[in-house]
Amino acid sequence: MVAFSFATLLVTATSLSAAALPVTSSPAPAQLAAEALPPQELLTASGPSASVLRDGYDATTPEELEAARAAERAALAAQRAAALGFRTAATYTNDTGSAVQWPFPVGVPISSGFGPRSSPGGIGSTNHKGLDLTPGQGKPIGAIAAGVVSTVQRTDGGGLGVYVVIDHVIDGQNVSSWYGHMLTGSPVVSVGDAVLPGQQIGSVGNTGTSTGAHLHLEVHVEGTPVDPYSWLVARN
Repeated sequence: MVAFSFATLLVTATSLSAAALPVTSSPAPAQLAAEALPPQELLTASGPSASVLRDGYDATTPEELEAARAAERAALAAQRAAALGFRTAATYTNDTGSAVQWPFPVGVPISSGFGPRSSPGGIGSTNHKGLDLTPGQGKPIGAIAAGVVSTVQRTDGGGLGVYVVIDHVIDGQNVSSWYGHMLTGSPVVSVGDAVLPGQQIGSVGNTGTSTGAHLHLEVHVEGTPVDPYSWLVARN
């Protein structure tokens, strides 16, 4: 009887529903961690004085960042030009990061513009098809844009003397740039060479029909000469 009673009590105890028993639970680890941390605040900069430091430039807008980079490029170009002994002048400002550039990294004196003029020394043309820039004899000449060299005249046969022609496609148009009166022996490119903006193609000389060392630069758009100064200003 004692054994039977004990068995009966055991069966009854194990058959009780779990819902009938009081349940206590421990806080989850994430809850404990959250309770242990003090309240936090998110602070953000606001107002016109807030700025972002990117790549070493303190700029508030993408435009200001690009302007800072352009100013740095111009300063470096001016330093290089000064080291090379360029004759400089405030005739233009060159962005050396542009896809279209001036043939010299800084503004240089311009001795003759595009169009009608009096014949210089009685030997120059009266309808000038280019722009004459005078940075000094022997100064390096850069390509004004990416392109392919189509002509290299290495001997002085009069006219443009020693010169180079580069073909480009710019703004969807066929453009060729002509670099005349180069120093004999200075062209460092050959026909078929691909060149980049600002890449040296030769040096300033006094060959051909010339009254002094200078670069005669021509820009032809779809075969027609245009004013190089206006064309470059619009793209650089």
